[in-house]
Amino acid sequence: MAKELEKFKAEHKKLAAGTKKFTTAEGDKIKKRIGISLGNAWEGEDYFRESLAKARADGVTSGKLADFQKNKHFKDGMTTWNKAVDIHQGEVDAMAAFCGEAKAHLAKMSKLAADIEKDLKKRSKTSDSKKDIEALQGALAKEIAGVKKASEYEGKLNAMQKLYAANFQKNVAKIMKEKPDSHDKKLDATELPQLLVDRNLKKYTNQVGTLVKAINAHCVAAIDKAGEDLKAAAPDLKAAAAKYKDLKKINDQYQTVKKKFPGAIDDSKDKKKLLATLKKFNDLTAAAERKLRGTTVTIKKAAA
Repeated sequence: MAKELEKFKAEHKKLAAGTKKFTTAEGDKIKKRIGISLGNAWEGEDYFRESLAKARADGVTSGKLADFQKNKHFKDGMTTWNKAVDIHQGEVDAMAAFCGEAKAHLAKMSKLAADIEKDLKKRSKTSDSKKDIEALQGALAKEIAGVKKASEYEGKLNAMQKLYAANFQKNVAKIMKEKPDSHDKKLDATELPQLLVDRNLKKYTNQVGTLVKAINAHCVAAIDKAGEDLKAAAPDLKAAAAKYKDLKKINDQYQTVKKKFPGAIDDSKDKKKLLATLKKFNDLTAAAERKLRGTTVTIKKAAA
């Protein structure tokens, strides 16, 4: 019966290369690439919006895509975004292929496991090969568990990652229909994840820092001026309130991203940095609110 052991070992050896290939580590690598490519696609979308604004500034007033495509700025924006979307879809396809191949390999492993199980059931307890076959069975079971986890990685992708490329034309049409000034005035739920792109994060981090300094400066100035003339404190108090409103708007947007798009943060290569930044925004906003409220209360008490 030793020949069965050798047969099982030979089949197991044939599967070894694939078993080493289909790992959770490899699944993680592809998943991270997808997170990066989606971030680049979001940045491409952001660039497309900018190119659309430039085309309008160049005098393109038509709502037709064909008319905009004649403009060099618009064409550049569309091409850049489209390329980023294609690259992202390529990564998503790579994940689908990886999982598909892993499942096919898993089927071969499972067949070998079934053959071994069948052999062991009819093998006598005194068989010289029994312990070796059982050892092989145990090793194979662990390998099957690993490949099974790897084969399920496509299921870890969120809807945004899976469907972003598929919705490209819809997104183009949607953006084209937006009012010219809407890009500066609002960020709806489909646009919010763009806030996580490095360029935008740096921009808003700088804005938050500037706003916090301005709020503190206006509050200090208001207290100083209130000591001489309560009415003189009003302009600084009003300015501090306006700056706080801008600060709160930025923080609210980022906290909405954190709440509605946890996957976008989890998939980022800079997850820890992002979470730390969002926490900092929240803490600074809360501190600014306390500062403004405290200053207002102090001045009101002085006026009483």
